[in-house]
Amino acid sequence: MVLVTGATGFLGSHLVCQLLAAGKQVRACRRKTSDMREFTFIFNHYFGSDQAAKDALPALVWVEADVLEIDTLALALEGVSRVYHCAALVSFDASDRDLLMKVNVEGTANVVNLCLIHGVKHLSYVSSIASLGRTKTGNTMDENSTWEASKLNSNYAISKYKAEMEVWRGSEEGLSVIIVNPGVIIGVGDFSKGSNALVQTIYKGMPLYSMGANGYVDVKDVARAFLEIEKSGIVNRRFVLVGANMRFRDLFFMIADGFGKKRPYIQVTPVMAAIAWRVMAVVRLFNKKGLALTKETARAALNESYYNSNRIKSEVGFAFTPIEKTVADCVGEYAAWNLGR
Repeated sequence: MVLVTGATGFLGSHLVCQLLAAGKQVRACRRKTSDMREFTFIFNHYFGSDQAAKDALPALVWVEADVLEIDTLALALEGVSRVYHCAALVSFDASDRDLLMKVNVEGTANVVNLCLIHGVKHLSYVSSIASLGRTKTGNTMDENSTWEASKLNSNYAISKYKAEMEVWRGSEEGLSVIIVNPGVIIGVGDFSKGSNALVQTIYKGMPLYSMGANGYVDVKDVARAFLEIEKSGIVNRRFVLVGANMRFRDLFFMIADGFGKKRPYIQVTPVMAAIAWRVMAVVRLFNKKGLALTKETARAALNESYYNSNRIKSEVGFAFTPIEKTVADCVGEYAAWNLGR
């Protein structure tokens, strides 16, 4: 039996489905307030036919557990051989700093401690390229990059770095661990939130683009990477998962072309970005919901960050999905997601 935290989220849903497809018995964590719509959509994406779904469901058991609730988490871990820790908060809002540290750092510490107490043999942890820290624009980062305190590091990045320290502590105390550092994750899922919201924004029409750059990875690749690393027998190692380094402009154009929509046509400059996030900060005083532009995201949109994933390619023989296929999958499933909402 394996356990997945954050199983109703974007990545967690894909991971649960791939584990089921691989014949695993899966115990999936959800909170009392969890929205099941994204999981249902992704499950149907994998197991579309009625018979396929019926065959997969008996191996899936849902449990109510929260990484901040020791009692529920301890019960969920009973009899588990491996934990996939996907539960996390992603936010670039300065007001969420304390919550980021609580969920991402304290929550991960709870998972590590209970794995050690309950004799769980393996912990697979989903970190982020953000935990590698920021470098001067244009530099390439990999697993050997050293974290440096910097004003360029977001609160989210700091929380993921500290969470990684908890996982490495667990490895020193006898827990077998794998850490993956995925880039910006995109793919089939809820196109109204997270990094996937970009797809919906461009579909509805977005005039702006920037010349910044970042690393991207297909959500299916992140889930599949865990399974392939496990087969290799490699432990106590981390792997950067970036299938493509791209300028925001090029990704935006690719998505717009996929939908047959007008490409963004106004390049964002540093002055425009600085003005925009300050205006949005005022707007957020009155309406926080749905507004994603902050000082941190504005800065990231102009930064050029590049990542090297050669370790997983050479040590595991992993092949990434081309970004063109990922975008085509998103474009192809966008209408289905909106019809099912």
